[in-house]
Amino acid sequence: MKLNELRYIVAESISMIARRKLSTSVSVIIMGLSLLILLVFIIITLNISNFIDKATEELRVYVYLDNDLSDRDREALQFKILGMKWVEEVVFVSREEALEKFKKTLGENSDILEDLQSNPLPDAYRIRMKPQYIKSEVMERMAEQVGKLPGVEDVRYGKRWLRRGEKIIRGFYLADLFVGLIIFLSVVFVISNTVRLTVFSREKTIDVMKLVGATNTYIRTPFVIEGALQSAAASLIAAVLAYILFVAASHYLKGIVFLEGSAIV
Repeated sequence: MKLNELRYIVAESISMIARRKLSTSVSVIIMGLSLLILLVFIIITLNISNFIDKATEELRVYVYLDNDLSDRDREALQFKILGMKWVEEVVFVSREEALEKFKKTLGENSDILEDLQSNPLPDAYRIRMKPQYIKSEVMERMAEQVGKLPGVEDVRYGKRWLRRGEKIIRGFYLADLFVGLIIFLSVVFVISNTVRLTVFSREKTIDVMKLVGATNTYIRTPFVIEGALQSAAASLIAAVLAYILFVAASHYLKGIVFLEGSAIV
């Protein structure tokens, strides 16, 4: 294609948009709103996924120790646990520290502990797992191994909660995939029909161009350029509206929306 022909085609594409301001505006708005729905769905999905990841990372394993365990044996036990491939961090929690924390948790009802003659809580280790190993089957295996170590009385990590949470998360992702696919197909359908209607509105012009010997490439190129310009405008509208909605949601739902605003654009 010669440079003069390309210039003419670009000029013709812009002219087509200028001559049909109303229909072009309607097409851009329809595509923009369709893309906005898809973009909002993606943002919500990413935020929920981010929330799930953060909640999962907060999961801790508690290893309760024998009260008769010496300091030397306790340090050796900590070294063994820290050497396991699943473990990110091991923090010692003394029985005194645990009791103080328990009192703070009870708040005004902490008076019920005043009559205790001795501290009933054991020393413990609080274990933070590596994120990639926070899975029920891995944590069960780890808890079983730690539980067999000398000086360990019990291991707790919310086994039932973790399994139930994993089922809920799997169900969410399956439902999310299904809904996302429907929205995506709907957006493609709306946009393709909008483009098709634009072509139909120019059907007579296309027939005339064919009669005078215009090639298919020569006929299609203005529509391709026009479609690209409309798509760019629609994408910009969708991104701006999504950002505005995101800022508004961040203001009213503080602590729930975790993504940065720049992630939208």
